[in-house]
Amino acid sequence: MPSFFTPHLKSNDKNLFISGEEHHHISHVFRKKINDELQLTNGKGLLASAKIISIKKKDIEVEILKIHSIKRSQPEMAAAFPLLKNKHDFMIVEKLTELGVKEFFPITTARTVRKPSFNTVEKFEKIAIAATKQCDNAFLPKVYTCTEIKELVQNLKNKNYLPAVALEFGEHKLISEIRSDLQHPVCLIIGPEGGFTKEEAEFLQANGVIPFTLGNHILRAETAAIAAVSQLLAVNLKQDPEYY
Repeated sequence: MPSFFTPHLKSNDKNLFISGEEHHHISHVFRKKINDELQLTNGKGLLASAKIISIKKKDIEVEILKIHSIKRSQPEMAAAFPLLKNKHDFMIVEKLTELGVKEFFPITTARTVRKPSFNTVEKFEKIAIAATKQCDNAFLPKVYTCTEIKELVQNLKNKNYLPAVALEFGEHKLISEIRSDLQHPVCLIIGPEGGFTKEEAEFLQANGVIPFTLGNHILRAETAAIAAVSQLLAVNLKQDPEYY
């Protein structure tokens, strides 16, 4: 059962009022009735079971039946991805949210076709919320403002990420080989359509970004993102079967 996003949910809540877009989804899209049960997430580690006790024009009141607090697993996963034409980057945010990525870093590169707009982050956030609800994720990923490569690398260093990039040439490692420090969060960097330029690839490697391979086939950016995070998740699950 998909969850409903209630960011104001707290661990000691007994009752909760739901309004706005989620009110519409519950009452008009899913056509829930009084006494129906719901699953709620606040995107900050809380999942709750609730029962509808009243439905009004502007809000729905629910009784909290049970609240489950989820501990954020370490190390966290993050992904940096280019803006893609035809909104294929929406798929990256959606699928990587389902896989458990906690932070997104949109980037522009020399070969990026689509440029960021005033509401790019807002659109990505809406995709992330929908995916969080769909897969009963207790954590809503953070989406950062779109940056260029050089600023991205500095941001990752400031956040203590181990950055790794998918490159088409040069020496590469498998994701399982670069994932040696179990307490070090990893940010996987995916290139744009047409790949990184030689200058960009050299800059990344000169600044400590580890190159990795996803095989011998040329992958679309969205395919590469899903494949890379899936491999990283598999390594994390091997080390910690309860990884969330």
